[in-house]
Amino acid sequence: MKTSTTAAILLAAPMIAEAFMPSAGLTAAPSLRGGQQRASAASGISRIGMQAKDSSEGQGVSRRDTLGLLSLAPFVAAGLATGKAAPAEAKFLPIEDLMTKAFSSAVPSVCFISTEYTSMAAAGGMDPSNLPKGVGSGFVWDKAGHIVTNFHVINKVDNAMVTFTDENGVQKQYKAKLTGVDPDKDIAVLKIDAPASELTPLPIGDSSGIKVGQIALAIGNPFGQDHTLTTGVVSGRNRQITAPTGRKINGVIQTDAAINPGNSGGPLLDSEGKIIGINTASLGSAQGVSAGVGFAIPIATASGVVDQLVKFGQVQRAVLGISYLERLPSPAEAAKSGIPRIEKGVVVLEVPAGSPCAVAGMQGAKRVGGENGNPGKTNVGDVIVGIDKFPINKPTDLGDALGNFKPGDKVQIAVLRGSDLTPTTLDVKLGAFKGSAFSKIELERPPVDSGDGINAMNVPLKDIAPMIDPKLPPA
Repeated sequence: MKTSTTAAILLAAPMIAEAFMPSAGLTAAPSLRGGQQRASAASGISRIGMQAKDSSEGQGVSRRDTLGLLSLAPFVAAGLATGKAAPAEAKFLPIEDLMTKAFSSAVPSVCFISTEYTSMAAAGGMDPSNLPKGVGSGFVWDKAGHIVTNFHVINKVDNAMVTFTDENGVQKQYKAKLTGVDPDKDIAVLKIDAPASELTPLPIGDSSGIKVGQIALAIGNPFGQDHTLTTGVVSGRNRQITAPTGRKINGVIQTDAAINPGNSGGPLLDSEGKIIGINTASLGSAQGVSAGVGFAIPIATASGVVDQLVKFGQVQRAVLGISYLERLPSPAEAAKSGIPRIEKGVVVLEVPAGSPCAVAGMQGAKRVGGENGNPGKTNVGDVIVGIDKFPINKPTDLGDALGNFKPGDKVQIAVLRGSDLTPTTLDVKLGAFKGSAFSKIELERPPVDSGDGINAMNVPLKDIAPMIDPKLPPA
């Protein structure tokens, strides 16, 4: 039905080709310059149009078909002019080239981490085979085989397997050892015995210089789907989330690149494929789906922690080893629970046996009553109001004050004790986190203590994953 029109295109194509040569990067014939080029093209297209008109009237070709064929004329002409058909290969946009190159370069460095909770199952009287395996992501830090991930990925697990997939889809699996953890920053470092030639550390980017709106690429294993790329932008800076220990993690990166269960511990990359953050949490993760509001720990924050864990096996940050209320109770909450009205300080909840504060005699809150439908009440133990010369007016002050000390330092802690808030002073030798207190994974090596007799902390962690306060500070 379209034979005549097609033939017309082919007959007129040489004339159009000469006219369209410059647009294809070719040199036009000397006889065709300026207006002559346009006239030649117009003549060729006119010939197609006349032939197409005759064809459509005689054979019932629609106007739409005719216009469609006319639109092909320049491309047919270009093909004839160059002596070959128009290229069939798909071309990527510059932005697509950036993303594909960043992903390809990062894939060898990103791993899948699977974990088992055998001891937890035994403690609960369950068959370990009926418990689902934990999943997470990680990335290569150095040629020595250190793998960085989130603390909550390996918290309370018995073992962890690290799996890499090469460019041909071949997988290699390694049993990981634990180098160290920092629950306050939700960071853990594992160690695998892999040849240095097979390890490709991710290049480190500059998270301090990121801007809202720049490209952000998240690579990980959401729902066990290894090496999944999700894309977006840096949506915000200087966000705040709560670590499993209750301490705040500040300066967090917000992104709309999808971060789902299994992405935790994977890298957040810039457009050059350099890591700018460690994917950690997402609003909506409790429902098992990303809400487009994800969070990553800046690599500038993580780097110092990782270096300490690799060097010492533990982070050189002083800890008390307690759990506490993240905010002061409101007047209504105080009246309902029986807690006295507290204007400032940090309310201590639990003081684990063997912790520095337990040795010093610190007291946590206790729940009394509660039988036969009686809700009971909470008796306050200690409220921390100062550490040495640093006043503690609110929970965030506690972490800031401890940042001035190192494990093994001896400090005086001012507390208000009991319902009558009696001022008391405690002498405390500060402790440090040790990975063996949180996981049964075999240690890479015994931690290197920064002082004599520093307690290993097994802080009561009420939430395995970080908590997110939807009331986010401005960028």
